[in-house]
Amino acid sequence: MRRQSTDKYDLFYGHIGAMDTMALSLKVAARMIEDGELDKRVARRYAGWNGELGQQILNGQMTLSDIAQYAAQHQLAPQHRSGQQEQLENLVNHYLFDK
Repeated sequence: MRRQSTDKYDLFYGHIGAMDTMALSLKVAARMIEDGELDKRVARRYAGWNGELGQQILNGQMTLSDIAQYAAQHQLAPQHRSGQQEQLENLVNHYLFDK
């Protein structure tokens, strides 16, 4: 509810509206999970973390100093790459607003 109210009808209809919203949200989430497209895109976006270096970083096996030393020793020169955030947002919007 957006305003303070103790009126029993306001509370009743407020809760009905919230439950309708929750039910629709669960349907949309189920469609997203079943389709798997968002999972595929997120997996591609973060695929680099599955390699040996990424796993060592994620598991806390490397300090920031270790990472800097690794980068210097291996002459890493990362290239800018789009995270395709806008495409991901539009995909979610597709699920939200597609009937």
